Amino acid sequence: MNRKRLEKIFCWKISGELKLFKFRILKMKKKDIFQAAYQIDTVICIYELLIETSTCMSEEALQAGISFPGILMFLYERWLSYEDVHMEDLMCCLNEELAKILKYYGEKKSKEKGNAA
Repeated sequence: MNRKRLEKIFCWKISGELKLFKFRILKMKKKDIFQAAYQIDTVICIYELLIETSTCMSEEALQAGISFPGILMFLYERWLSYEDVHMEDLMCCLNEELAKILKYYGEKKSKEKGNAA
């Protein structure tokens, strides 16, 4: 089987897995869907990354992906075991931006005091 065909089959397979995942999610209660927001976002991101990287994957990697059952959920479960630095990055960003806001606010307040005198 040629590489392009393997790529097409791989993308078709993970697209089917994503459709099944969405179908299961949409059967849930609204509250449960909201609670699954991280899982939903992450599974979609995994899918999108696999679609993008499928053009660069080796034939062997494509064949392995095709033969691996439930690869999206497997990768999601594996992702959960990795250390997540997202919140640390977010906190760092917030601290930096809040410091800029505080500096701007202080400068603005100083100017206002100078104009009032």
